[in-house]
Amino acid sequence: MKRGPIGLALAISCLLSIVFFILTSATLVNWYSIIACMFIYMFPIASAIQYRHNPPVGLDAQKAAVRKYVRQLVVVVFGSNIIAFMILPELDPETRLIVISMFVTIVLGHALPLSLFPRYAILIIVLNLIPLSLQLMSLGDADIVPLGVTGVVFAFAEMIIIAWVYVTDMSNLRKNKDDQAIIEPDLTATGLRQVMISSVYSKSPPSVILQLVTALLLVTALRTPEIENSLWCWFLAFVSMQTIRAAVFIAYVSRENEDHIGRWRALFAIGLLGSQFVWFAFLFIFSATLSDFHLGVVAGVLIVVAMLSSIGLTSDRILLYINSALCLSPPILFIASDINPWMLGSLGLITAMTLVLVMENIHESAIRSLKGGLLHKLANYRARKMEELNIDLSRARQRLTEVNASLESQVLARTQELKYQANHDMLTGLENRYRFTNMVEGALDEYRNDESGFAIYLLDLDRFKEINDGLGHFAGDHVIRETAQRIREACGDDHVCARWGGDEFVILQRYVSSHEEVYRFSNDLINKLKMPIELPSGPVSVGASIGASICPNHGITAEELLEHADIAVYRSKCMRGTVSIYNDNWGVEAAERVHLAQALRNAIESQSMDIALQPMIAMNTGKLTGFEALARWPQSDKNIAPISPGVFIPLAEECGLMPMLGRWVLKRACEMLQNIAPNSDLRVAVNISVLQLLDVEFVSEVMEILTLTGLPPERLELEMTENVFASDVEQIRNVLSQLREQGVRISIDDFGTGYSSISYLLDFPLDTLKIDRSFVTAINSGGEGVFSSIIALAHGLELSVIVEGVETQKELNSVIRLGGEEVQGFFFAKPMMATELEGWLIQHRNTSFDIKPKFPFLSLG
Repeated sequence: MKRGPIGLALAISCLLSIVFFILTSATLVNWYSIIACMFIYMFPIASAIQYRHNPPVGLDAQKAAVRKYVRQLVVVVFGSNIIAFMILPELDPETRLIVISMFVTIVLGHALPLSLFPRYAILIIVLNLIPLSLQLMSLGDADIVPLGVTGVVFAFAEMIIIAWVYVTDMSNLRKNKDDQAIIEPDLTATGLRQVMISSVYSKSPPSVILQLVTALLLVTALRTPEIENSLWCWFLAFVSMQTIRAAVFIAYVSRENEDHIGRWRALFAIGLLGSQFVWFAFLFIFSATLSDFHLGVVAGVLIVVAMLSSIGLTSDRILLYINSALCLSPPILFIASDINPWMLGSLGLITAMTLVLVMENIHESAIRSLKGGLLHKLANYRARKMEELNIDLSRARQRLTEVNASLESQVLARTQELKYQANHDMLTGLENRYRFTNMVEGALDEYRNDESGFAIYLLDLDRFKEINDGLGHFAGDHVIRETAQRIREACGDDHVCARWGGDEFVILQRYVSSHEEVYRFSNDLINKLKMPIELPSGPVSVGASIGASICPNHGITAEELLEHADIAVYRSKCMRGTVSIYNDNWGVEAAERVHLAQALRNAIESQSMDIALQPMIAMNTGKLTGFEALARWPQSDKNIAPISPGVFIPLAEECGLMPMLGRWVLKRACEMLQNIAPNSDLRVAVNISVLQLLDVEFVSEVMEILTLTGLPPERLELEMTENVFASDVEQIRNVLSQLREQGVRISIDDFGTGYSSISYLLDFPLDTLKIDRSFVTAINSGGEGVFSSIIALAHGLELSVIVEGVETQKELNSVIRLGGEEVQGFFFAKPMMATELEGWLIQHRNTSFDIKPKFPFLSLG
């Protein structure tokens, strides 16, 4: 609307020109009606000026002002149409042509200010051109009819183009609205130039289409038999030029984001100049064959083309003026040669006003529109970003609220969890050491009030370390949980049970009056714990040793009672899975045990230990086949008896010294055998522990000792107990297989006293089965069947049998009768140290013991 006064002023000037032109060249009866009609323009002009100086505030107010201006402009259009209906029929053809050209300029003056409002612009063009075109077609002048048809086609083409532009703009607006990725517009000079070039290209299709329609109508209206072929050739050239421009437009659209602004502007200018050159050539080609009337029509068409082609050039001042000059200069040149001064003056006035007023105003408006569009995009961008920021802030505030609520609940839950963890064991769910100590303090307070005694039990699992190290910590954890569950069930609600740490558990029993209650509860608990526990690798059984202390007999403080229960449980472990109630004398023994463990470590490290060898005799020949190496701990003071293996072996297992002790015994046994029988086939059997078999370096360690001592692998036999079956079976099987591949013999010691399993005997690479002495002593008291079954089992598995612990002739006779390949025991010789063994070997190396089997037996042969 701010451009309205300029367009309306152009229309008024054209109307005045029409009046003066007609008054001087023809008779105009109703000229005063034209002057009266001009005063109608005052209303839209006043509205436009008011809008310019006092812009309405708010979108609704702006829309209302635009609608008011359009209504006033519609009245003006009706007035101009009435004037056309009044004066055109009275004019001669040449004057009518000039007046029609002026009326076309008036139409453009009405519509151009509304270029930002497509629907209103379409309405004004239709209301102007359709009545004017219909009147021209109804005048009965054959030369004027093409102009009428051209006006109708032009109106409809303009409607289609404006509608297409409007629909495209709305689609782009919706697309941009829905597009989540908003890019900040570039407001620099380069950014503005980029927008200007984009505007030039985006607005060029309507101009090209209108020019094609105008050219087609021009050729159709002007064709005669003499020049028809030339006209169609010219039209073909024009279409080719527009096709090239369309190709440039498509190339730009596909590469719009490239930075070559100058190149795209130059390509557009070349296409524009080529198109105008074709129009320029029309007059020069056909000027000699066209009449003055037709030349006037062409001149009017070129003026229209200047207006049409200016549609896409409003944002580029240089291209806008060059295009207008090229379009208007041909008709001016031709008209200048005419003797009619009014025609020259009127067209010159139109040209000057078009260039100076319309084009500059359109350019400035376009530039302001582009800048306004950029600012609008920037505002939308920042508004969108602000909206996103507000949404993010709202979401962040909501998340913060949720996080605060979550944190409060987490803090509360964590506080409860920490409180629970502070008093309970996480693996078993039992109460922990801290909670149990507090419960003991509470029990002590009750004792001080009513002198009610209570008992504290300390329970230690047997062989748990073997399971945990051999089968893995997950298996160990499962055993601990299952044990805790069984303890909880055994205790019920009357006892307090807790996990003390590792594989130790503690129990508080109130109101204990006698030792019998302690033994009864402890034995029931041990029986429950002995039941097999199912693991993925198979069932395992763990025993338990229990030590107990009673308040007030063994202390009246928590520290004393727990310490004395610990001493009692150690006593139980020494006796293998029993129950012990604390005795005051055991405190001294516990201190001695600590000193003894340190002395054992020193003895192993200083190699002050020794070994004794006990012979093994073949039952079919009575000859010596080898020895079993047994560790001995002699004392430096000859008056002090050596410490029994029954004391220091369990102590070594408890203190983790078995790998060190076993390694030393293995090396010493190999050295001793090589010294006393270097070139014989006698072998030595050495006991190894589970911890050694679980060592990944054990195989290389054994082979290193054999290499160092020079003992062949075939003369070494490694003995292990059935406890290995409760450990990592796959690891141990792999180690034994590697040793057997090197020639080392493998035997099971004390068979039948531990984890007996036929499946393990089948799977493990074994050579020998050693029967424990307990089965030998049971032969004459009903155990003959069990003994025979073991012999048959071993022979069925293709294992040789060594019978241990034969001490009397009667036992030997029974063993000979029932079978076996080798025998050892005190009946033949006790374990001997190196000095004693040398004399024994001199006597028995080449002689046989008198063994006469009474019954044939199976042999491995």
